[in-house]
Amino acid sequence: MNDMEMTERPYTLRRLKDKDLWPVLYIIGTVFPGDLSNVFAQIVTGNKSIEQAGIEVVTKLGVAVIRNMNDVKDEVYALLADVSGIPAEEIQEMEFGTTPMMIWDIIKNEKNASFFEVVSKSF
Repeated sequence: MNDMEMTERPYTLRRLKDKDLWPVLYIIGTVFPGDLSNVFAQIVTGNKSIEQAGIEVVTKLGVAVIRNMNDVKDEVYALLADVSGIPAEEIQEMEFGTTPMMIWDIIKNEKNASFFEVVSKSF
């Protein structure tokens, strides 16, 4: 079990909804490497589990967000605020590592698999 699995979450996340498609697509289109859609396709085809793909996505996300955070900071925090019910300003002030942990939890949640299937077809 990795550290993210063992850390107590200071938040709860709702299941992704149709309204989340547009912010997710915007963020992906702005900061993620072009081959990210291949990762989602591997989930859909069963070549990778959500957890395996999640590790790859989170790694790519970390690099992409660090490089491009100024381009999508508001969108990332707005999406996390909407999914968690916590104001974006409070998320920004949470303990270091909370934002990537929230993103990881969204991606690896099996209830969101169909959402990411749709996203993968958008690329």
